[in-house]
Order: sequence, then C-alpha cells, then structure tokens
Amino acid sequence: MKKNNGKGMELFINIFPFISLAVVFVGFVVLSGGRTLTLANCRKIFEQSFSLLLVGGAAVFLLAQNCLDMSVGAAIGMAGAVAALVSKTSIPLALLAALGVGLLIGAVNGFLHGVLGINAMIATLAMQFILRGLLLIVCKSGTLGIAAGMYDLDHIGLKAGVCIAFLFTAWLFFRFHSYGKKCKAAGAGEASAIQSGVNIAEVKIIGYVFMGITAGLAGFFTVIRTGAAMYNTGNMVEFDTVIALILGGMSINGGADSKFRSSVIGVLILGILNNGMVLLGLGTYPQLITKGVIFIFVLATTFTIRNKLNSGKKLA
Repeated sequence: MKKNNGKGMELFINIFPFISLAVVFVGFVVLSGGRTLTLANCRKIFEQSFSLLLVGGAAVFLLAQNCLDMSVGAAIGMAGAVAALVSKTSIPLALLAALGVGLLIGAVNGFLHGVLGINAMIATLAMQFILRGLLLIVCKSGTLGIAAGMYDLDHIGLKAGVCIAFLFTAWLFFRFHSYGKKCKAAGAGEASAIQSGVNIAEVKIIGYVFMGITAGLAGFFTVIRTGAAMYNTGNMVEFDTVIALILGGMSINGGADSKFRSSVIGVLILGILNNGMVLLGLGTYPQLITKGVIFIFVLATTFTIRNKLNSGKKLA
C-alpha cells in the first residue's frame, strides 16, 4: 500500500506542471473570451518570455547543483548597456561585447562560490548590487539608445530560431553529456560527488559562466526589443527565473530529480499568467500578489510531497 502511495505521489509530482500549464492556459482562454489564443497575443507572450526562456535553460544547470544566481537580471542589464554603447561602432562587435561581459560576470560568480566557497546567494546578490550601481553610473539614470541597424534584428523568426537552437543544445548537454550528470551529482550531495571524482569547483564555475554568457545573449536581444538600455533593464528576472523553474516542477534542492523540461514548462506558465492578468486588466500590485500566492502554493505542495517521498524511501 505504501509503495502504491509512493508511486502515486511521484506520478503527481511529474504531471503536476503539465496540469498547471493546462489549467492556466484554459482558464485564461475562457476568462479572456478567447483573446489569449489570437496570433498577435501568442506572439506577444513569446516576445515577453524570450529572455526568460534563455535564462531558464541556463538556470537548470545551476539549480540542479542547488545553486542560485541572484545577479542574472543585473547581468542582463549590464550586457545590454554595453551592447547599446558598442552598437554605434559595430553590431556584431556589440553582440560579442555583450557575451563577453556576461562571461566575465559569470566567471567572477563562479570563482566566488566555486573556489572561495562563498554562499551562492550572498555572492551573487553582492554582484547584483555592484552591477546595478554600475548601471546607474553608465546610464546616468536615463537611457542608452541603440544603433538604428539593430532594429533589423527584432524579428520573431530570428528569435524563435535562436531560442529553439539554444534550448535544444542545452537539453542535449543536460540530458546526455557528462556535465549534466555532474550537476545533478553535485546537487544530490557534494561529498558523494567528490568521492566519485567530480571536480565541484569546476562544475560550479562552468555553470555560472554558462549563465553569464546566456545573460549576455538575453541582454543583447532585450535592448533590441526595447530600443534602449536602462538602469533597471533585467529587473526581477532572477526572481522570475526561480519562480518559473519551481512552477515547472524543478526541485529547489536540485539533485537527480532535476529535469530540463521544468524551465520551458515553467516559463510558459508564467508567460501565460502574466499575459492573462494584463488582458483581464489587473494592476501591477494585484499581479504581484497573485504570482506570490501561486508560487507559495506550488512550492508548499511540491515540498510536502517530496518530503513524504523521501521519508518513504528512507523507511524502505
């Protein structure tokens, strides 16, 4: 009987994100009178979710290790600001500059946490403060316009191609490459992973560097969409990333249960939720409250079930 209960709870954990996605989608289709399904609105959902799809795909590698990056939003802003400045000289160079800035930020984060052993949240939160301060200096509390030629890249076909290629490649690495397995091993228990020959510092550094490069790419496309870099570009992205992954069924503790699909499903849920609330005319504060309540509910539900599953496995 206990085994059947355990299998039932495990099945629920696996299908809960799909159920949530279906409920949110159908719910807003009905409440909005079908406006959610229009081609223009679907395009808007993708455009608004594009950066989060990229960042979420990279965040899986970190959360699988039981790590967080609280500086990713500020990194997007910084990379976008540099891209805007360099775009006046060369657009390809602007892309390389954005990726380079992201790589540097990720490398510093990886060094602080992976080599020096500073708590991931504290290290990346400190980096967030530094980057936001630099953004205020660079943007001077205003905006930095982009070169006119960059607007030609604001094409949904290009973004869709980049997004699909990125997510597919990241999925292959997470699912089949040894690095993905090392990320899960580190999240399951660093001591055990070290005994198995995993270089924890290397795994963490690679994870943060990948996140940084992804933030650079997201920053480049963000300023293309908005037409300018601002001091608050990328604000709250780090929180939306964590919320999306949890909504998608990712364990906050990482480990063997980590699944790449959590990022895509979670971002879709969050994207439809944000868009649906706007269609219904909800203000900013009600939207934040609604997202917070849903996040707490999902987190409490999955956390309780995972604890019961782990307790059952220990007893067995």
